[in-house]
Amino acid sequence: MISLQSRFIMWVAVACLVTVLPVQAQQLTNEDIQQADKTASSAIGTYTGMFDQHKITVSIEKVVGQTVLGYSVVQGNERAFSGAWSTVEEGIAFVGKEPGDHAEDGVFNLTFHAKEKTLTGNWEPQNKKRTGVPLALKAQKFKYNPKAGKYPQTSTKLLKETDVENLRQEELRLMRNEIYARHGYSFTIKDMQEHFAKVDWYMPVALDVAGKLTPIETKNAALIKRYETYGAKYYDRFGR
Repeated sequence: MISLQSRFIMWVAVACLVTVLPVQAQQLTNEDIQQADKTASSAIGTYTGMFDQHKITVSIEKVVGQTVLGYSVVQGNERAFSGAWSTVEEGIAFVGKEPGDHAEDGVFNLTFHAKEKTLTGNWEPQNKKRTGVPLALKAQKFKYNPKAGKYPQTSTKLLKETDVENLRQEELRLMRNEIYARHGYSFTIKDMQEHFAKVDWYMPVALDVAGKLTPIETKNAALIKRYETYGAKYYDRFGR
């Protein structure tokens, strides 16, 4: 689900890569190098957890030579990162730098724990007026589950007007946004970010899920939206 922009940035990082090995690295045996490469490659995957009060997903897409390439999805933003990795006792450590052309960009300082399949460390903002964020992320693959959430009926059956006409606006709004959350939508509205951050099944992986909805979900979302008379003034159909 990585965007074309993030994919382009990662390939530019590969094209511009010039690896300079320190003396001690040059003295490693072939077996040491192969084991290190194997450990680094095993870090490829997706990891999710808390980013302050929000859910974040960090995806390690590739390990090319001594460089880790990936991207993160949090608070309605997707940002690519790249940086050098090194072998540590736990597995590998790497510094993933975001492009720097966005006000919210920064640097990931992460350690991949090979046995536990976790990432720990922090994210440091390039804006020094902001504070860093500690991270403890677990490996997790995104899987769409139509039965997840408080209102699974919004994804599993075609709703009638009688199913929604007597519900409060807050309930309707949550019902509708659960549809998008099941597809890994990364919310931009603060209260939706905070609500789904507390839900264990939720994993942000995409900025646009319109093309992922089933026909049932599309019709249900439209029906629910019609009954959100108050919220219709402030939120579009993707919960923003």
